[in-house]
Amino acid sequence: MLRKIFGLGMLLFAVPSLAADFSYDYIQAGYQEIDIDDDLFSGFDVDGDGYFVGGSFELTENWFVAGGYSSADFDFGVDLDEITIGAGYHVPLNNNVDFYGMLSLVRAEVSASGFGSSDENGYAAEIGVRGMIGDRFELNGSLAYVDLDEGGDGTAFGAGLLYNFTNTLAAGLALDFDEDVKAYGIGLRFYF
Repeated sequence: MLRKIFGLGMLLFAVPSLAADFSYDYIQAGYQEIDIDDDLFSGFDVDGDGYFVGGSFELTENWFVAGGYSSADFDFGVDLDEITIGAGYHVPLNNNVDFYGMLSLVRAEVSASGFGSSDENGYAAEIGVRGMIGDRFELNGSLAYVDLDEGGDGTAFGAGLLYNFTNTLAAGLALDFDEDVKAYGIGLRFYF
């Protein structure tokens, strides 16, 4: 299953704003709604909700590490837990836009009441952009490819919007989707 990642935001290149200094030092947490609609199994549609926590830490001027944990409960007693850990590189494209790439290890566990659980390991490759609109709004997006051992592979798109209340606190919305999965999230980010 594919996890929320942020979608394409190339329109940011043409948006005028104040000079941005993107921080890759943060922790975040939030709530997510997930809808799985698989055309392979006619009429298969399941909804779930849960939470996510994660963070990023800048190692050098351009290199960072990131990780996260998410948990979701679905209809019919199905649970999904996922852990990611990875490293990335970012570069400014102009004063308002940052480009990044990241590789991550992924571990997912699906469990169902009365049926036990199944673990999958794999990796994710992601590219994305972060851009400022004015001095308070950040629009971000990415394209990600996820490959799990037996769980298949796929490409996901996403988009997010953050409002920076201060230099240390932001609130945001996110939308992530692939062919069968749509995830909507809301959360808080604390910069350090």
